[in-house]
Amino acid sequence: MKPFIHMKDEIITFLSDLGIGWKHLINGFIGAFIWSIYRKSKFVESLRQVLIGGFVSAYFTPVVAERTDLSMQYIGFTSFVIGMLGMVIIDSTYKYIIDKIKKYRDAIIIINKSKN
Repeated sequence: MKPFIHMKDEIITFLSDLGIGWKHLINGFIGAFIWSIYRKSKFVESLRQVLIGGFVSAYFTPVVAERTDLSMQYIGFTSFVIGMLGMVIIDSTYKYIIDKIKKYRDAIIIINKSKN
């Protein structure tokens, strides 16, 4: 059992060195996971959303807590909600950018065809 405890400490230290609170990361994972179940997402999409939600929560929860003077009592819930919302915002932004790139590419094709 000792090697597992040592490995857990190393992982927590590594995350702390990256500026990630492991509790916020896990709460964000859970929030994003619940949202992906609600959306009935496919496995790969769910995995992507859970990772995004977890990391957004891990980095953004301390900022929200500090800026709003949030009580430590509500940090768990806050990181959960940020995980959900962060995943939705990043996913929506990604889809918006991809849509704009496709429209731009299609416009370039139409312009090139009209020149010929």
